[in-house]
Amino acid sequence: MSQYIKIISFSAACLISTIIINTPLNYYSPQIIALLSIITIISYLINKKIYLTPFIFLIQIIVFATGSLQSPLLFLEYFLLFSLAFRETPKIILIYSLILSVFISQSLNGFSSLIYLFSFLFIAPLAYFVTQNNQDNQKLSYSREETLLWLTLDLKQKLQKLLPSKQIQKIINHTDELIKELEKND
Repeated sequence: MSQYIKIISFSAACLISTIIINTPLNYYSPQIIALLSIITIISYLINKKIYLTPFIFLIQIIVFATGSLQSPLLFLEYFLLFSLAFRETPKIILIYSLILSVFISQSLNGFSSLIYLFSFLFIAPLAYFVTQNNQDNQKLSYSREETLLWLTLDLKQKLQKLLPSKQIQKIINHTDELIKELEKND
């Protein structure tokens, strides 16, 4: 899925949950939460995968139904942002965090709720940093894996074909030392 479609679907989840809470459908919010929970659990059991948009919608409707910025379950939004930080790109996290701040700002009613709103604005760069750091670590890990694979498979086989056995044994010993050193650094 492209980044724009993900941002639109995440925003739609916020918009739909806001509409449900601000209309007479609010009366049915416990049933909607239960239905979404059942669907999420069943889809996970069948596919071994959690689809993000329904999960985001579930979190949004739970938080919005229990009072938005005054909700005792507001911490779910923080967990959601950080879990998304490990699955999505930094750009998506930053934009979604700002969109979430816009939707949740509708429940401002005092200075304490303003502090919670600012926490969402400040968590956006933090989630961006975590996502960027996670992506850099994945690239570095992939590079190490490629190096280990090349050392163990390709280099040894080609050297055994080209060099006499005494020289090859020295090189193999040296590559084994390099492999152990790389594994130790992981």
